Amino acid sequence: MGTDGAAESQSPQWLDEWCGRARLDPPDDIVAGAIGTWRVIFTVGRYGIDNGGRLRVAMRLASDWGAPQTSDPGADNYLTVSTTGDAQVRAAFDAGGGLRPFMQAVTVHVSHGSLREGDEVTVTYGDPRGGSRGARAQTFIESKFEFRCLVEPFQSGIFARLPSSPVTAVIPDAPVRLVALAPSLVGAGEPFTVLVRAEDRWGNHARGWSGQVRLGSSGDPARSGDTASAAPAAPAAQGLCRIPDVRIAHPGFARLEVEDAEAGLHARTNPVRVLRDPPQDRIFWADIHGQTDRTVGTGSVDEYFAFARDVAGLDVAGHQGNDFQIDAAHWDEIQALVASYHEPGRFITFLGYEWSGNTPAGGDHNVFFPLADRAAIHRSSHWQVADRSDAASDRYPVTELYREFRGRDDVLLIPHVGGRACDPAYHEPSLEPVVEVASVHGRFEWLIEEVLRRGYRVGFVANSDDHTGRPGAAYPTSHAFGVQGGLTGVRAPRLTRQDVFAAYKRRCTYATTGERIYMAVRMGDQPMGAALRAGLPPALDVEVAGTAPLESVEVRRGLDVVHSEPLGAGQDPRRIRIAWGGATLRGRGRHVTWDGGLTVTGARILEVTPFAFDNPGEGITGWDAGHVAWSSVTCGDHDGIVLTLDDAAHATIAFVCPLVSLTFGARDLQRGAIRRDLGGVGRFVTAQLAPESPGPEQVTFRFTDREAPPGEHAYYVRAVQVDGHMAWSSPIFVTYDPQ
Repeated sequence: MGTDGAAESQSPQWLDEWCGRARLDPPDDIVAGAIGTWRVIFTVGRYGIDNGGRLRVAMRLASDWGAPQTSDPGADNYLTVSTTGDAQVRAAFDAGGGLRPFMQAVTVHVSHGSLREGDEVTVTYGDPRGGSRGARAQTFIESKFEFRCLVEPFQSGIFARLPSSPVTAVIPDAPVRLVALAPSLVGAGEPFTVLVRAEDRWGNHARGWSGQVRLGSSGDPARSGDTASAAPAAPAAQGLCRIPDVRIAHPGFARLEVEDAEAGLHARTNPVRVLRDPPQDRIFWADIHGQTDRTVGTGSVDEYFAFARDVAGLDVAGHQGNDFQIDAAHWDEIQALVASYHEPGRFITFLGYEWSGNTPAGGDHNVFFPLADRAAIHRSSHWQVADRSDAASDRYPVTELYREFRGRDDVLLIPHVGGRACDPAYHEPSLEPVVEVASVHGRFEWLIEEVLRRGYRVGFVANSDDHTGRPGAAYPTSHAFGVQGGLTGVRAPRLTRQDVFAAYKRRCTYATTGERIYMAVRMGDQPMGAALRAGLPPALDVEVAGTAPLESVEVRRGLDVVHSEPLGAGQDPRRIRIAWGGATLRGRGRHVTWDGGLTVTGARILEVTPFAFDNPGEGITGWDAGHVAWSSVTCGDHDGIVLTLDDAAHATIAFVCPLVSLTFGARDLQRGAIRRDLGGVGRFVTAQLAPESPGPEQVTFRFTDREAPPGEHAYYVRAVQVDGHMAWSSPIFVTYDPQ
């Protein structure tokens, strides 16, 4: 369990006097993602620190502060330690060396002497004296970022947490882009509101933005050219603008344009599907899975729900802390805030927690009580809960959780893949109508394949599993959270707990990788998630509209692709599209490092265009006429580049990364794509001719499966955009009995 903080029962004054104090230099707010130098300075207390004693500076597991290194003084994140005392000090970094959630730990070892009261020990992050640029700060904002400082004076193994541990704020950088959000489904002439927010380069809400935005269109809105203030008086709304009473006159798809001309910032909304009449069902956007600072995330529960509602513009939000860290007081806090933020018709909340059993016992499962503000919690364990008076209420393995809730119609369980991957061998149909197929942890198409192979009737959802205080807008950070968090499109008639919960139970949902892609899939009058019988060949009506051009739209029958919708773009023989992706494992350690490059001989590279890289820390690191280099990590997603060559007919391309070396002629691609499968969980490299132009942004079609064999089949649609974002419809389950 760990011994950090075993002396916390002592008073702050006692700890200050006897164990010591800590301060931060400089003490100012830290700009997210900044490169700089920061010093944590310990002043030794009355106990001193004996030969063999230790000091520790720990950061949260969720933090993506640049990993400290002590081997290269000229490289980023170089860390040093020094002391004014009569002893030697040595520092070592261990990403899992501290007590959860402060697991990333720099430990300072004292040797060859002892430290006395008043001696100082300085831990320097980003020491520039050897040529280092400095350390890279955490890339996401946090109102109370803590350098947790601990001391172990006696070589006992017991660390005391210092009350004076420095706490500062990580604040957003300057705005570099706008994000504009509109409802996905409206009636012609129906009024709605467009939400606009500013973001810095790391995806943080840039609260300092106070520009003027002008509304235009790339569709047919009846209202355009309006100006709205982006500087409301309420501080909580800084960096946000709401444009009310927007109307679109005619049916079809529209995308609205917003621009802050003075700042040079602009954005386009997600696609808006406009029906002739008011829709009977709406699309509500949900992210019901994320954590905060009392477990393994950051920020408070209050901040979490406020961000979800006001900044991310979600319709539905839920909170999911690891159960073995939720004590009674924290559960009371979660329940109170779930109730206080719930506002039917505007923003609804789901109460819940994460059942965090190990994978052999079932793995991670989200537990929700969608109709309640209060409920009894049945944990997987009390591993970090000191009060064990209710330990008899724990349920382990997951079959005991099933036994507890079986027969109840007010509970929803969602298996998911986080640190602990769910085991699809466990399934309770009455409680688990959907599975989570995407989050900040990765893309989990293996889970889709597994549940379909097992014949489960389940739908698909996606959530952020956010740990950074950004539910509904969770951007990738470190390799632990390597992709954008997902979203679920929920089709329901009204924004109430009852209607949205019923939609989950009916599997009337679809999953996206975080973009508000529009998707509608029906079979006759039956929506996605339905189960039906058919005597004629199954026919699906499909509408997909992307937030970027579409790369592919497929209809799948179970594990088979039965239709790929033609998107109309020819191939350009001068442009080569190379992609790579997949994961190593299903559980922790799934990330694949693709840092590498390629060499072209027999032709010159005229241009290189990256696609699907996930954050500013990845991408092309350099290129010239004969070479390209990149930094890339995938965790079930894919990254890639497009090369434009001056003479593709004579070009040979040599692709090299830690996992594989691959050499091919560009002219070979005229006969079809080249693919190398690399084991793991869907790891691959592909090369093919790139399309002459971007694909369409929306498609509408009907597909009739005239080759369907008799029996039950799960039909779903998988869409991929050119920027790598994806969407999956929940299946329609058809028992086909040809007449």
